[in-house]
Amino acid sequence: MPDRVRTIIAWIAGVLGIIVIGSGLFIPDANLWRLHLLTGLWLISLPVRRVMKNQGDISARTLRGLMLIAVLGFAAVGLHLVRYQVTQAEATRRAVASLTQPGAQQPTPVIAEPDPAERTSLGSGRTFPVAISPGVRGRILDRNGAVLAETVDGRRTYPNPEIGNLIGFQSRLYGTTGLEARFDAQLSGVATLSPTAILEARLLGLPVEQTPADLILTLDSRLQAAAQQALGERAGAVVLIDVPTGAILAMVTYPRFDPNQLVLPEPATQADVERVQAAWAELSTRSDAPLLNRATQGRYPPGSVIKTLTAAAALDSGVLGDPSATVTCPNLLPTEAGAPPVRNAVDNLFRRTGDPSDLVRVYAFSCNTAFAQIGLALGADRFLEYARRFGLQTTDTRSGTPDLRDIPAEIGTIANEAAFLQRPAALADTAFGQGQALVTPLDMAQLAASIANEGRLMRPYLVAEARTGDRIIYQAQPEMVRQVVSPETSRRMLDIMRTSVEIGYAQPIALPGVAVGAKTGTAETPRGVPHSWIMAVAPTDQPRYAIAVIVEYGGEGSRSALPVARQVLAAALEVTP
Repeated sequence: MPDRVRTIIAWIAGVLGIIVIGSGLFIPDANLWRLHLLTGLWLISLPVRRVMKNQGDISARTLRGLMLIAVLGFAAVGLHLVRYQVTQAEATRRAVASLTQPGAQQPTPVIAEPDPAERTSLGSGRTFPVAISPGVRGRILDRNGAVLAETVDGRRTYPNPEIGNLIGFQSRLYGTTGLEARFDAQLSGVATLSPTAILEARLLGLPVEQTPADLILTLDSRLQAAAQQALGERAGAVVLIDVPTGAILAMVTYPRFDPNQLVLPEPATQADVERVQAAWAELSTRSDAPLLNRATQGRYPPGSVIKTLTAAAALDSGVLGDPSATVTCPNLLPTEAGAPPVRNAVDNLFRRTGDPSDLVRVYAFSCNTAFAQIGLALGADRFLEYARRFGLQTTDTRSGTPDLRDIPAEIGTIANEAAFLQRPAALADTAFGQGQALVTPLDMAQLAASIANEGRLMRPYLVAEARTGDRIIYQAQPEMVRQVVSPETSRRMLDIMRTSVEIGYAQPIALPGVAVGAKTGTAETPRGVPHSWIMAVAPTDQPRYAIAVIVEYGGEGSRSALPVARQVLAAALEVTP
């Protein structure tokens, strides 16, 4: 075909392109308009490309080509706006007129439909608006398939509101929290979309056919219920961990909140909004902080449960050759000039531990002066090294992220700054559980689990997998964070913890037919009423479960926290307490 004929055809195509776009401006159907727009722009580009092909060198033609793309892009946006004004002008005029007429009825729904321009990631860290179907969201299930969150008639519902601090909530007024926020991409179905589908939807403005994924948690609803019942309505927390994997089987915090209180119906009226706002105002201002997940975000002085760390460090480092090494338990232990001496909670405790004693008995009867001596023998640097191995940092050097990544969590600290531990009195206090140390119940459950797991600290996790039907789009794998102590130290510590239950203050946690190891703790508080702690593992011969319990202002560890841990372990081991 002669070149002149090709040029004429190209110009005819360009004219047709203008006609196609012009006619599309008056078409109400958005999808048909987009077809007109894209077709018209392609036809218009033909004569322009024809002219550019015959002018200039390659670099000049390339530059002109880029300019053409930019011009066509701006033209598309401009034409789209013009078309919107043309097709929506009458509807807009009627709406404004109806709202400005005297006595006009205002609409009762005050919350609009969810914005379809939800956001998703293409993997580069940037976000792009993508039209997705409002209300589409996967379920959250426990490990056995019990429903913990689902969408019913466009409204998110939580059948077990007692775990609101873990699940979180999805609120059109207050956003998304907890697992709902961390795994929003999977629950909304955005994570199941391919970059190609997202790009196509973005260019054409079409809804994306996403498939929401269900989250399957590691939680066991039976054990969760047992922990909730055991703690009752006392402020505190319970964490139960599967020792070999780090999976969290139960996590309870109290006070707690009901996420259903923060969810609006569809559509929402002014009364609905006011109800949710009142609920939020009450929850967010209460002095007992029900929105706080005490299991992962509550930071408490550890009390005597930290003696487990001190004992493990002494054995693993060789400061104490073995559990039978000689240790004394005096009533008082001076540490440095001007500092009050370390004293035991019980006078003449050496009558129970023996004098001299050994690590097994001073652990069983929680001798403060013995562990102060052990801490001083370790020295500040070595003690801090083992604290860091177990996941505790100093406030001034705190860095990285918590081991638990599924929901918000705090990093426990052994001191505000490393220099604090250089003072003998401070090191002695910290070694038996006072000083500046602040830990979470999850920290202490991990400490117990790592002792029980041959010295391996596993990463805790709550979400086992996310799946759409038979397709798994996310699956957690057990992950070792680090080796904190040797397997030999682990075995020795399990024997020491078991003996604490056989002869020491942790005796009441004993269960029929099961070897349990435990350490109680009584943590001093400014109020004068101590927090009650316990950490435990069971069975000690083949450890499966590790637990930590705190009861705020519960007094001695054996009085409040111990019965809670015993009841939960009995449920896990399926024995009658």
